[in-house]
Amino acid sequence: MLAAWFLETYTTRVASDFFLFSAFFFVLYFLIPILKNPYKIIDLGLLPLLVLIIFDHFLLFWMVIGTIVVYASLYLSFRSLYLYLLYLTAIVVLAPILEQEWLLAFVAFLGSALFSFTIINWKQADAKSETYKDQYESIYSLYRSSKRQVGDLEKVTRQEERNQIAREIHDSVGHRLTALTMQLEAARLQAKDSESQKTFAQLKTLAQDSLADTRSAVKTFKTEDTAGIQAVIQLIRKLESESQLRVAITMKTGVLGIVLSNKQSVTLYRSIQEALTNMMRHSLSRQAAIEFQIIAQRDLRFQVTHPLKEKVTITEGFGLTNMRERLSEIGGRLTVSQSGEELHLIGQFPLEVKNDD
Repeated sequence: MLAAWFLETYTTRVASDFFLFSAFFFVLYFLIPILKNPYKIIDLGLLPLLVLIIFDHFLLFWMVIGTIVVYASLYLSFRSLYLYLLYLTAIVVLAPILEQEWLLAFVAFLGSALFSFTIINWKQADAKSETYKDQYESIYSLYRSSKRQVGDLEKVTRQEERNQIAREIHDSVGHRLTALTMQLEAARLQAKDSESQKTFAQLKTLAQDSLADTRSAVKTFKTEDTAGIQAVIQLIRKLESESQLRVAITMKTGVLGIVLSNKQSVTLYRSIQEALTNMMRHSLSRQAAIEFQIIAQRDLRFQVTHPLKEKVTITEGFGLTNMRERLSEIGGRLTVSQSGEELHLIGQFPLEVKNDD
């Protein structure tokens, strides 16, 4: 574009107002990205009129018009681009007609038609490319999500198997050792000589130590390295790393000290996972905020907030319905709302945890 201005000043004798109109043109040109509709469309409509005033040379005029069209196609929708191309065609054809240069008007019409066809096809190809890119990202995200769910399911299944084995040890070996301890104490009390009493006492101590070791093994077997809210935080951080998200986590007073059952932990993580999946689907941003809070010392409340690329109509698909059902199974509830350009997903459930022993 700058080359066109240089050639115009070099090949023709410019008028006194040439630089004034040129400055006005560049001001409007660089305002396009920051203007909103309809001011952007008005701006784009004024640019070709200024070019018509500034340039006397037909080829230079077309160079600048072509640059404007390519630039405008980045900001206009298909419908607006069609109308803008018709508007430009009218300008480039009407200018030689007013000077009764019919051949030049015909050439301008053919050139404008060919150029419009090229721009529209380029715009369509670019739109298809964006669609394919979105589809690829969606499929890749689904693959990563499925892979992660398989890993989490394996982890949950393994923990459930550990819990089942721990219960069997607790119910069989633990109860028998308790019975053995009681019988040894009864035998010690019934023993007549001190040597027998000493032997029964040693056997009782051995049985009690065995029972303590069994209970310790059961407790270790039933508990993972991290449990409850800390395990959920670790899974969220893992999800954040795998999906290239940026998640800000806020925990109010007392949250780290709460105890969650295995089912509550899985439900909490699955709910947050589904909320972040919705974010990747409906938001241009990959940033989210998660807040945990204890309500009235009896409920855990979590809120996932993320920006929206546009206002959406909230309809519950499989993901949200499944999340609501999961929370309902542990006595909880789900709320989804919009405020401004943000979506808020809020879940809450009671903290009462039964003793696993």
